[in-house]
Amino acid sequence: MRYDIDVIRKAEIELLAQMQGATSITKKKLALDSGISRQHLGLVAKGKRNLSVKSFCDLADAFGCTATELMSKLEALMLEQIQLQTPAAADKAKGINYINKAILDKNNPKKNA
Repeated sequence: MRYDIDVIRKAEIELLAQMQGATSITKKKLALDSGISRQHLGLVAKGKRNLSVKSFCDLADAFGCTATELMSKLEALMLEQIQLQTPAAADKAKGINYINKAILDKNNPKKNA
């Protein structure tokens, strides 16, 4: 399955928030323990940057779990994001179909008579 970059970013934002909440680790301590600058962590938390594989592994160490455990949490959050997007995409498709039908009906007056 391919993941959209927005899905990944939203999941990373949520993962950082959840893990910081669960471990009660401050941003300063997380930066020190992981070796990732506070600035970079802040950009990830805002969805402006993504984590590299190395940074992801370093975060797992800082949170006291394995990279595999952290990836499982991230993947669950990505799937959650996809499920949230699916109804919106379906509504958008319905709206586009409705507009296209209205345009066709307007351009085909014989059908309306």
